[in-house]
Amino acid sequence: MKQIAVLLGILGAFGILGAAQCCPPPAEPPCYTAFWQGEDICFELVVPFWGWCCCCPAPQVQVTGWRVITLEGNVIYQETFATPTVPGKWVWKQVDALGNPVPPGFYKIVVSTTSGEYENTVKIVARSDCCTCCFPFFFLGCFGLWSKPCGISWCEPYVKLYRCPSCVAPCCGITIYLGSSE
Repeated sequence: MKQIAVLLGILGAFGILGAAQCCPPPAEPPCYTAFWQGEDICFELVVPFWGWCCCCPAPQVQVTGWRVITLEGNVIYQETFATPTVPGKWVWKQVDALGNPVPPGFYKIVVSTTSGEYENTVKIVARSDCCTCCFPFFFLGCFGLWSKPCGISWCEPYVKLYRCPSCVAPCCGITIYLGSSE
């Protein structure tokens, strides 16, 4: 009987020690959208049509500002609006509050509203030789290989991330012109 009590005590001690061990944080978030380092990141707060989810009228979502934070929660860049405004489109130029470029890594873009905060995660990737990266997928773009897009909600507002429109020639040297060059 005494041996069983000692055995149960030892097993209990190992169980408590095992439960006290913390799992290491994941190496990367479960979903993100990848962008090249130095590339402008366009984003907007999308407020879905509320008729899909319920019969209630859509709440009046007003944006009070937005910020960029690290995965640890440190604020990198922030913009606050003097008065709440309707959801719109904004650009983060991958700089911190002092205007310095941020290093590659994971960041969250958080849009603050009168009804809560909404966020999405970006991964900034150091640009190496684009042509070796893209070939033979340059028609599809390189980013599909690195992005794990987050799902969207039919009922709740969400932050949509996308590449800003650009007239810069692609790095692989392939340019298609439509129309006259006048």
